Amino acid sequence: MSEFRVCHVDEIDDPGSLEVNIVCQGQEQNLFVVKSGGELRGYVNSCPHTGVPLNWLPDQFFDYNGELLQCALHGALFRPQDGYCVRGPCQGESLTAVPLRLEAQQVYVDCAQIPPQESACEEH
Repeated sequence: MSEFRVCHVDEIDDPGSLEVNIVCQGQEQNLFVVKSGGELRGYVNSCPHTGVPLNWLPDQFFDYNGELLQCALHGALFRPQDGYCVRGPCQGESLTAVPLRLEAQQVYVDCAQIPPQESACEEH
């Protein structure tokens, strides 16, 4: 099976986020889903700067104000609606998006839709 149920839409606050670990084609994938302004988006949990996970606590991806996604290692800030880095060492780069599918208020991710993991960029 290549499609996985992630959660029900009401399981994520607005703004809020949920970390998800799934196994796709024998490889563990660390993803997260964010809800902001009623919109859901999915991303690979990997900072474009170093490749480390963004969160420092489970399901904690937003900054203190709940407006931007924040990398716990370097403080880079990303827009939740498109993953674009607006401040920090990877400014101008983006998180890797993961397409989500909604059906009957359930959120799904398809392994075939997850972009291949790339090695982290060198330090800037």
